[in-house]
Amino acid sequence: MICVLSHYVEDDIVGEVTSSIHICLYVRIFSVLMSVCICGDKTSVEEHHSEDKTDESISESLQPNQDALNFQKKITPGRDSEQALNSRGHPTIGGDYISGLISEMEEDDQLFNLALEARRNAAETVKRSQQELIVVASLVDRIPNLAGLTRTCEVFKAAGLVVADKSVIEDKQFRLISVTAEKWVPMVEVPVDSVRVYLEEKRVEGYSVIGLEQTANSKPLDQFAFPSKTVLVLGREKEGIPVDIIHILDACVEIPQLGVVRSLNVHVSGSIAVWEYTRQHKQPS
Repeated sequence: MICVLSHYVEDDIVGEVTSSIHICLYVRIFSVLMSVCICGDKTSVEEHHSEDKTDESISESLQPNQDALNFQKKITPGRDSEQALNSRGHPTIGGDYISGLISEMEEDDQLFNLALEARRNAAETVKRSQQELIVVASLVDRIPNLAGLTRTCEVFKAAGLVVADKSVIEDKQFRLISVTAEKWVPMVEVPVDSVRVYLEEKRVEGYSVIGLEQTANSKPLDQFAFPSKTVLVLGREKEGIPVDIIHILDACVEIPQLGVVRSLNVHVSGSIAVWEYTRQHKQPS
């Protein structure tokens, strides 16, 4: 029974789940019932042997006019056994105890349903408030950068983050940096060799494909007006965006820089671009 119940325990952010406390209560009821059954069976066996011995002695000592009484006792042992069970102090189970356990489970059900509904509402609120910005980071391969971008996308409510391999969210270093942001950002897996096809599909859906890259035709970020439906493409940490992908972009933007190095970490530059998009499209509070 415990194995069957545990089969239904799930953990989903908005899915149907069974509270672990239910399992505890079921086990409590099950253990009580089993103890009573075992004690009851043991008592019945003891009563049966006791009655057999008593019947033998009675048959030798009682007068013939008591045979009818003995016969009646033999065919109605249940009542005597029940009385013996209670009088000997064996544990019994009453309706009040079972009702109490059931009442506890019903209260837990109500609290659990309220909590589940609250989580569903929170998820719907997040979904409704998302921006129409998708960040493509399939070319980014360093875990700290991916985790940082995930956190940025969650903070600014991006519609999605595209990565080359979704299993990265299981990495310990990723989780340490993302602080559960991946639970609130829709993440899409697009391998590097499928990025171009993905971008073309998004263009068909009405998105503008914008690359964050320094090119001869790049526009300064502070002078560029992001379309509402934007796919922002980020390049590799060292090489940037490959030429074959640059050729299919609708535009390239770059961050004006004043220093000597003239290079920003991809997580930092991506976050700046996401903020600029958000600044242009955020709803007045």
